[in-house]
Amino acid sequence: MLTRRDLLKAGAWTSAAAALPFGCTSPDSDPRKARLGVAAARDAISPSPPTTPFVMDLPIPPAPLPVAPFASPDAAPFIGPGTKFYELVEEERLVQVHPQLPPTLVWGYRDINVPRSSVPSANFAVGPTFRVKMATGAGQGVVVRQHNQLPANHQGFGVPFTTVHLHGAHTESRSDGYPTLDFGPGESFDYAYPMRAPGFSTGTPSNDIPSTLWYHDHLIDFTRQNVYRGLVGFYLVFDDLDTGDETTGLQLPSGPFDVPLVVQDRVFAADGSLVYDVFNHNGFLGDKLLVNGAIQPRFHVARRKYRFRFLDGSNARFYQIFLAAADGQTFRFDQIATEGGLLSAPIRALESFRLAPALRVEIVIDFSQFQPGDVVYLENRLEQVDGRRPGDLLPRGPQLLKFIVGEAVPDPSHVPDVLRPFAPIAPAVLAAAIRREFQFNRQQGAWAINGLLAGDLSFPITQSPLDTPEIWHLVNGGGGWAHPVHIHLDYMRVLTRNGHLPPIDERDGVAKRDTVILGPGEEVEVFLRFRDFAGRYVFHCHNLEHEDMAMMARFDTL
Repeated sequence: MLTRRDLLKAGAWTSAAAALPFGCTSPDSDPRKARLGVAAARDAISPSPPTTPFVMDLPIPPAPLPVAPFASPDAAPFIGPGTKFYELVEEERLVQVHPQLPPTLVWGYRDINVPRSSVPSANFAVGPTFRVKMATGAGQGVVVRQHNQLPANHQGFGVPFTTVHLHGAHTESRSDGYPTLDFGPGESFDYAYPMRAPGFSTGTPSNDIPSTLWYHDHLIDFTRQNVYRGLVGFYLVFDDLDTGDETTGLQLPSGPFDVPLVVQDRVFAADGSLVYDVFNHNGFLGDKLLVNGAIQPRFHVARRKYRFRFLDGSNARFYQIFLAAADGQTFRFDQIATEGGLLSAPIRALESFRLAPALRVEIVIDFSQFQPGDVVYLENRLEQVDGRRPGDLLPRGPQLLKFIVGEAVPDPSHVPDVLRPFAPIAPAVLAAAIRREFQFNRQQGAWAINGLLAGDLSFPITQSPLDTPEIWHLVNGGGGWAHPVHIHLDYMRVLTRNGHLPPIDERDGVAKRDTVILGPGEEVEVFLRFRDFAGRYVFHCHNLEHEDMAMMARFDTL
């Protein structure tokens, strides 16, 4: 009997066969791949056309506007007088990723309040950037109605069915973007985000407060293709400590000086269309580096402090990012957050930081150290030649973003010595924790967790009682591969890495994470306590080619 998943797969292959503009080159000797008309391997894909760097300004997607409250039976348990309502449209549109390329057809999110424009440069390749406050009680969260207006008979890779995951959020199972809970063209889905601190249901709320979340498609088997086509956006979170106001709370750089940056790699054809290899299961790498959907843009900054929220939105590429002058001289900055929110205290005077798919890093750069007219760059010095894993750190690398320094402006912001302090997990709690082990490896040519493929989401690999301490032992058993592992619902505390104290940026008592990197042969121990919401969730590798093929498992909270 055919399932909806089988029909989606069949439709995707048919679409790929008809889609010469989307990831197609001369077919190779494999007759099946020749019939599909898509590239069989990364080496068979023609490189993107040359483009001049730093001729386009950095796009900064605006915040969506709230809409009038609407009835939503599914979200009703979370709706109250303080709930804010939004509506987004998932659509196909043309965007200008570089002036020297024709407009690119992408799939993206649009605020329903913003009319669809016929001018490519007026559209953003990245979805609207939410800026919301944590709730202090019930009924003060957010409801987002997503309207699927993707073309039912589209051409190219991807499928026009979606499910939206608010990555890093603490929310009910139904609103978590479960991989098989999808909706298609002409349909809509209401997502309820309570915005309450984990532990609220037991009267013991934690300080597990996010700062930089992101939303993206999470459809089973097709996350890699739909995300590559553009279904990505930021969701920034504030509270009474991290207020978004430079005169209150921590007084971190705010407003126009608080800038989210999603870093992606893509391949383009001469006609501007996206190129993708649907047969690549190692990890697809692009040859063009984009920031906020623009190829190597420029950004004019004032001589003052800026907060930059980095997200690795690539399918498989890792980055080691430096702030450097044209001659390679590097400059220092402070790290203030990971994807688990603000650090306990800033990590001062860093020279670089590493990103892996889905990881977020927040830094503060003080441009007052430069003079008006100075130019500095964000530069990636991490070699990576295939999707398996990153390579060596190089003395120089490609530049992602050009900063052009202007005049000084008043700057009341600062980076205090204490951010969001929290104590490491107590030894007695660790001693009482339930222990589980999960092996990430290959089985019969596909990726697996403890021997199970993503097709096994019909049952849980494990069941976790709510509000119960657990220690998960995550092991990379896949040989020379790197896996950024993401666990849904609640944050992790990294206890050990390869049997030793982890680095400072993931150490318990300093940082919380929702994604950890498992390098070749590595293993980590993480502490988890799932709270408030009983239901089905998933954890998986966030190399999207690995996730779809099929390194993902279901766990249930009880």
